[in-house]
Amino acid sequence: MTLLGKLGSELPRRYYLSIDVGYKEHVAGVISLQAFVRGDDRWKRARCVHFPSTQAGLRKLQGYLDRFSIDHSEFFGLSEPTGGHYGATVFQYLLDREYNMNLVENATVSHMREKIFPGLPKTDEMDTRVMNRIGYLHEAVGEEFTLRPLELPDPDSRHLLALCRDSWKLSTIITRGRNQFTQLMAVTFPELKTFFTSSVSTVVPVRLVAAYPSPALLAEATTGEVKDVLWQAGSYQHAHRASELLALARDSSGLLPDSGRAWRLEWLTNFLLDNFQYQARLDKRIKKAPSAQPKRTEPVAEVIQE
Repeated sequence: MTLLGKLGSELPRRYYLSIDVGYKEHVAGVISLQAFVRGDDRWKRARCVHFPSTQAGLRKLQGYLDRFSIDHSEFFGLSEPTGGHYGATVFQYLLDREYNMNLVENATVSHMREKIFPGLPKTDEMDTRVMNRIGYLHEAVGEEFTLRPLELPDPDSRHLLALCRDSWKLSTIITRGRNQFTQLMAVTFPELKTFFTSSVSTVVPVRLVAAYPSPALLAEATTGEVKDVLWQAGSYQHAHRASELLALARDSSGLLPDSGRAWRLEWLTNFLLDNFQYQARLDKRIKKAPSAQPKRTEPVAEVIQE
């Protein structure tokens, strides 16, 4: 039975709270149960409060909420899960004070906004009022929406999640750099791909090019010097074939690097070698992290998103 069905004509003190998370500031809106039950459109113009994402902003939010009620149990709160790191502090603040906060999917809010405010440009205040309406319809009227309690991951899980995201983003950046490096090698040293047959943009060939940026410079080196570079890079099989690599360099069809290509080769090799190291360190931390994690019996709602 719905809230209104249980109460009949007697309405409790109930307030629907919504938070639209931003970077520099958030927007909060509170609309009472009585305002919705009246049945008119005044709730669509309910005043919202903009507050900065700082401690001073949290004090401003609390003052706004206290004007409605100092009893936190009288609130039913909603927010979207895409606030990410920007919403972590305000979410934690509300949970610590035992406000009943829930998550509603962005698609649900978007769909309701189009029904309630068709053709109007989206605003943060509009979304807060729409979430207020969803909370009222869900709790008081019984309209079905998929809501889930707001729960922040524990610090260990949050740390692991951040590491995984950092690793994914770093891998994406490295892949772009490797693609650019491969294209440069096709111009300056096309024969390199016949020596490093799997890829010319992994750690070993990049270290080689960092030491010898052109086939001409490589051709001037001795077999022992090239073998040492490959050996130190960890490619022992290629090190034993250093003489083959020198032969390719002496008979290369590659174009001499002009000033632009030379600069790109320098920054790409430095960029890739540095980030290869960071990637390896991240992978080690990610592998170690789960060993310290207690096993969960229930899934934790993920709200720390990009």
